[in-house]
Amino acid sequence: MLNIGDVFAGYTVERLLGQGGMGSVYLARHPRLARQTALKLLNRDLFTDAEVRARFEREADLAAHLDHPNIVAVYDRGSEDEQLWIAMQYVDGVDAATVNPMTLPPDRAVQIIEGVAGALDYAHGMGVLHRDVKPANIMLAKAGGGHGERVFLTDFGIARLREDSTHLTQAGMFTATLAYASPEQMTGRPLDHRSDQYGLGCALYWLLTGIGPFDADNPADIIHGHLRMAPVPVCVRRPGLNPALDQVIAVAMAKLPDQRFGSCAEFASAARKALTAPVPQAPPPTVTGSMAPPFPAGFAGYQGVPQVLPVPAMAAPPVPAPPPNYPVPHPMARPPRRPSSGLGWLAAGLIVALVLVLLLFVAALYGPI
Repeated sequence: MLNIGDVFAGYTVERLLGQGGMGSVYLARHPRLARQTALKLLNRDLFTDAEVRARFEREADLAAHLDHPNIVAVYDRGSEDEQLWIAMQYVDGVDAATVNPMTLPPDRAVQIIEGVAGALDYAHGMGVLHRDVKPANIMLAKAGGGHGERVFLTDFGIARLREDSTHLTQAGMFTATLAYASPEQMTGRPLDHRSDQYGLGCALYWLLTGIGPFDADNPADIIHGHLRMAPVPVCVRRPGLNPALDQVIAVAMAKLPDQRFGSCAEFASAARKALTAPVPQAPPPTVTGSMAPPFPAGFAGYQGVPQVLPVPAMAAPPVPAPPPNYPVPHPMARPPRRPSSGLGWLAAGLIVALVLVLLLFVAALYGPI
């Protein structure tokens, strides 16, 4: 740990900017130029591996050739006191992992992704992969000097060192990066520009919801999610978001690279359009069956919703045929009216009363019978 005023590799330390799994970053003064520099010191244990040191030099040299308004510039690199270091452009701002996504307007989240997408496509055109696209590696510069807030992508090549350092995974330092790693990174398959696009899709998911697409305490569960599962829709985690965003994120995060967008800019453009896309009408009530498999062959989108099954049409019950020789009434004929049951009881009562009167009359004439 360096203190204020310490000199390292000729740079004078002014203050600590932050610490992470790979090392520490200090705000430092350039020894000859009147400018501030971000000085990143990597952990000492990385220095002990000669192959990692060689990889660091190659990756840092590649990053130093990147010249893009949305990429943090690399000024110098080297080793001193058994530590690898990188001198980079100082960005006066915060990283995207420190913002509150639940208060971040969705259009601002997409604007951040647009800036990173331009940086990634440029780097890919130069033959450089980032390998660790995540909110913590996205810098948001403060507005000033006639410029609005700017977006920068940093730490090109650092992820390669992490992949080459087995002790980091044993110490659990790789867990945070797992939240944004592509399936091909998990399985050791060849990587290309579409792997960075997958990480960018995960980053947009976090910027919209404040949680990774496969959040879990156990790294094995995170890996299983990336390989086999579909994330919970962003419109479920944050009500009010356009469901069209889920369709765009599903393509960027497709399990198979061939089913993703052709470029990061294409993904960002689709996300921008999804913000104002018409919201589809709710389908009519249906009977739901079993859950669709999370990772079927040819997976290209969200599959974690119940499979909709059509309701079978109910056939009308058959009308029994009349018996043979049964007279069929005319369709306009009215059935004969049957006497009301109340009138029948009245008639029976009158007959009984009449019989009793006759019996009393006979008894009066002839005496008891």
